[in-house]
Amino acid sequence: MKYPYIIIDTDKKAIESIQLTLEEHSDYICTGIAKDEETAVNLILERKPALVFLEPDVPGSLTPQCMFFIIGELKKYIDKLPEFIIVTKTSNYAIEGIRHEVLDYILKPFNKNHLRKSLMRFEKRTTIAKEKTLCFKSYGDYRFINVDDVLYLKADNNATDFVMNNGNKIEAYKTLKHFQNTLPDYFVRIHNSYIINTNYLSRIHFGKAKCSIKNTTELIPFSKSYKNNVEEIRDNLAKNSLIQL
Repeated sequence: MKYPYIIIDTDKKAIESIQLTLEEHSDYICTGIAKDEETAVNLILERKPALVFLEPDVPGSLTPQCMFFIIGELKKYIDKLPEFIIVTKTSNYAIEGIRHEVLDYILKPFNKNHLRKSLMRFEKRTTIAKEKTLCFKSYGDYRFINVDDVLYLKADNNATDFVMNNGNKIEAYKTLKHFQNTLPDYFVRIHNSYIINTNYLSRIHFGKAKCSIKNTTELIPFSKSYKNNVEEIRDNLAKNSLIQL
């Protein structure tokens, strides 16, 4: 797996150190270097890196802390942000880093061991995220979603609609059966046309053969042929409930 990265810094020595260290790791590819805030935002949107090395103290902001606004600015345009590693001379920005959930914080001058540990953290987090990430590709447009944000799937002929917990709907050009075999086991098929995320299930009404899902008013039907699946969901949720009345 290849990990594209960019560097946001004006410190030539730090830039070279990062590049030389990552050259020892063939999975990492430098796709750009930015030396100011505006260029950094545009570069990230264009190149879509997996990892960003950020020096807060670069030109383009009234204060170094403003560089963290890059992260907030990116959220306006993309759903999946890259991981950020802060590389700087001072610990003054550590609190801002925590607030923005950066992956790591490295003080200059750093050695290879520091950077190597950061890469190991990145790869570990990426592996976990990969297992819960779906990629939708359409004519060169890539969209990534976390499966935990999916309420349910609905068949639409040979396509499938993903209904998200924020109300959005994403169309995928594969059948419901395809996703039935690839999603985590807490996604359960309850109808020829529906797969639900049982983590969002709030009610099962066997008399009406419908399920209620959190964050939506739509009632999801279940069919007789999948009733055993629904009963198994009921039993598992009841067994794991804190209190049974």
